[in-house]
Amino acid sequence: MTEAVAIIPVRLGSTRLPGKAMLQESGTPLFLHTVRKAQGTRSLSMVYVATDAPEVMEVSEKEGVPALLTSKRPRTGSERCAEALCSDSVKGNPEIIIDVQGDWPEIAPEDLDRLVHALIQDPEAQVATLACPLDGPEDLSSPHVVKVIARRDGQALYFSRAPIPGTKEGMQSLSHWPSAKRHIGVYAFRQKALLDLPKLPESPLEQLEELEQLRWLEFGWRILVLETEQRPRGIETLEDYQAFLARCSS
Repeated sequence: MTEAVAIIPVRLGSTRLPGKAMLQESGTPLFLHTVRKAQGTRSLSMVYVATDAPEVMEVSEKEGVPALLTSKRPRTGSERCAEALCSDSVKGNPEIIIDVQGDWPEIAPEDLDRLVHALIQDPEAQVATLACPLDGPEDLSSPHVVKVIARRDGQALYFSRAPIPGTKEGMQSLSHWPSAKRHIGVYAFRQKALLDLPKLPESPLEQLEELEQLRWLEFGWRILVLETEQRPRGIETLEDYQAFLARCSS
């Protein structure tokens, strides 16, 4: 049986919303919402938190969630997961690692299970991720919303903060972009791919778009894109967090 675990990378140094991981107007620190979603899956044997913040370590351990202390070197959440995976505190030898950024508190457990199963079924893929329909033209135009286009076989073609594909006429109605989906920042990695990831140098496309998955594409990785009808939103700004609180209370 394939062993799979989740690692939730958490940092407090967010530039758009400093300290967001510990915001708890909902009654629970934000990152713990994500942890609880991962714990609700069927396919994960363990859920860890990876962080360089003692405050996060303390809250995690108080809640009975194993926490892995990392350095401040990782450039991305995925690289933090890679460093954490090398910890002696990680049990067993997981073949698949789910990287769920701590600011995705509404991710569906069943979609995390689907990511694990996708890698089991496609041994050539290094990564699997999620996408959902765009919520409106504001998603298409916003640089804070990452768009993805996939091939007919479900493999990622490109990720961008810009409207894709481009047109000569520029922005039109959303119906002109039926192939573009909103990317959901959650990944399933094969163990080898995750451990190799920090060794890959930053790529020109990655630097331009500030999207690490473009580095993987440039190095020839096969990234599976699974579509979901769920509409989770990442928490990037105070407005995002306030909208999340509103959904929690409705």
